[in-house]
Amino acid sequence: MHIPLSYGPTSSAAALNGLFLLLVIEVIVIFGVSGLLYMGIFRKAGQPAWAAFIPVYNNLKILEIAGRPWYWLLLMLIPFAGIYFAIVALHDLSKSFGKGAGYTVGLVLLPIVFVPMLSYGASRYFGPAALQQFAAYPQPYGYPQYPQEQYPPQPYNRNPDQNGPRS
Repeated sequence: MHIPLSYGPTSSAAALNGLFLLLVIEVIVIFGVSGLLYMGIFRKAGQPAWAAFIPVYNNLKILEIAGRPWYWLLLMLIPFAGIYFAIVALHDLSKSFGKGAGYTVGLVLLPIVFVPMLSYGASRYFGPAALQQFAAYPQPYGYPQYPQEQYPPQPYNRNPDQNGPRS
């Protein structure tokens, strides 16, 4: 039995072509699955569903849905600091759908479970959360004023005997 000690150049080129083909198929599948997962979020927010399948454009649309400016995508490219900006954007995304910080932890650690729950679950889009976070402060002229709840005045007397009988 003859066992070759070296392979010819055609066999190594064929192996590299096969690995490259597998890599391309894997990338296409990953982008397709992530597009399907985010498509529900885009529909609920009133964005076009096809935008979920375009690699960089879908990140810009997610930032728009969350209420963050476009240059946050550039800030996410900064090493180590980009992790912070991505987590804040995901937190704003979860707040835009009425979810809290626990849901943000789920989006960061287990997105394969929490993104479909956000996309195809019963959650509703309430608008960009990053724009609403300072609604308690007075708005400048020209911005819509949010009504603040007024409590009815409570009677109060300094003398405890005049407040009425104790129960």
